[in-house]
Amino acid sequence: MKKPWLEGIEVVNVNNPESAWGGWFETIALTVIVIVASFITQQQEDPFRLGGGFPWPVLGPLLAGLRYGFVYGFVSALLILAVLGVAINLQWQAAPGFPLAWAIGVVVVAMVAGEFRDMWGRRLHRLEGAYQYRAERLEEFTRNYQLLRLSHDRLEQTVANSGLSLREGIMHLQSTLGAIDGLTQASLQKLIEFVAEYGALTQAGIVGITADRIDTTRILARIGEDFTFDDNDPVLKTALESGELVAVNHVTENAANHNQLLAAVPVTDSTGEIHAMLLVRSMPFFAFQENNLKLIAVLVAHGVDHLRFGAATSSVARFMASFERVRRDHDEFELDATLLRLSGARADVMAAYEKLRSSIRAIDVICMTQDKEQPVIWIMLPLTSAEETQAWMQRADGVLAKVTSELLSINEIDPERIRSLESR
Repeated sequence: MKKPWLEGIEVVNVNNPESAWGGWFETIALTVIVIVASFITQQQEDPFRLGGGFPWPVLGPLLAGLRYGFVYGFVSALLILAVLGVAINLQWQAAPGFPLAWAIGVVVVAMVAGEFRDMWGRRLHRLEGAYQYRAERLEEFTRNYQLLRLSHDRLEQTVANSGLSLREGIMHLQSTLGAIDGLTQASLQKLIEFVAEYGALTQAGIVGITADRIDTTRILARIGEDFTFDDNDPVLKTALESGELVAVNHVTENAANHNQLLAAVPVTDSTGEIHAMLLVRSMPFFAFQENNLKLIAVLVAHGVDHLRFGAATSSVARFMASFERVRRDHDEFELDATLLRLSGARADVMAAYEKLRSSIRAIDVICMTQDKEQPVIWIMLPLTSAEETQAWMQRADGVLAKVTSELLSINEIDPERIRSLESR
């Protein structure tokens, strides 16, 4: 089928060559017509115009060569010369002898016309072959593009509906686990249900740890269909040894052929203690990618910290626990965080504390400590770069105008400075 951009252009189809019998029939018919026309219009017994004028019989080889190529034109010329020889012998053509120069001219015209046609035919043949190859590749690319676009649209809809925002996820996690305290089976079930909703898990479970080993008899929480846990699974063993998130593509190829788990996430608090292990058995293909697995690991870690330290009586204790979690998030997942230290006159610091306590974001943590018997405010802003913190400080310029501000990135501050904070 001719493509739209080639409408009006004759294309040689390399897969369907023209019939040779048709070419020979047309060549012979054209030659006969030219000879008959020459005899009908002859003058003074000179049908081949040897005595003068234009040699009209040469049109047969010329047209045959231009139409079908060298061989057809050459054969047509030989037929003309054969008829000429017969006509001279039968005295139908007046001539003292065979006109060699005229015969050579007819043959040369036929050969030149045929070679010209063959040259352009070969060129068109190569172009058509290249065109058909590119047309096939274009059709293949178009089909793949349409499939990719459809897949991308569905993926966009799925991702848009899932709300995969880490900041919003942590906020919703705190509100979901707000009334729960402690790492109980009920709280861990709430946690895995929340993580499954955000991370698109379809089959997963939380297994307890006893004496630094997985205890397959302690199934603390589960989502989806039941499945058996193998404590020799390479993904599980690697995650338990490293204390970090491990996916099936992180283990060796030989080990990957003998495992059933897609990923293993240690249920670790900010002190580094591993309380259990989240084992992922099944999840949608589009969700099995690095960013989503990191999202799951961060949500699990923040959930464990909230269950362990969320009800701490001291705001400083909650701040220190949150600092350890943010620092681990930065070391393991390169998540930004900043700290803001506010100091100054007691009255100004106390007024700023009352205003900021009600205006900070849900995931931010604020506490007040004493430094040389002077009140100091510490504000930690997780998932916030230094530039974003400066923008926040400009919006809160009215509150911060009378206090001294010190802005620190999470990688710039000495952890011992936070661990040594004193409460009021």
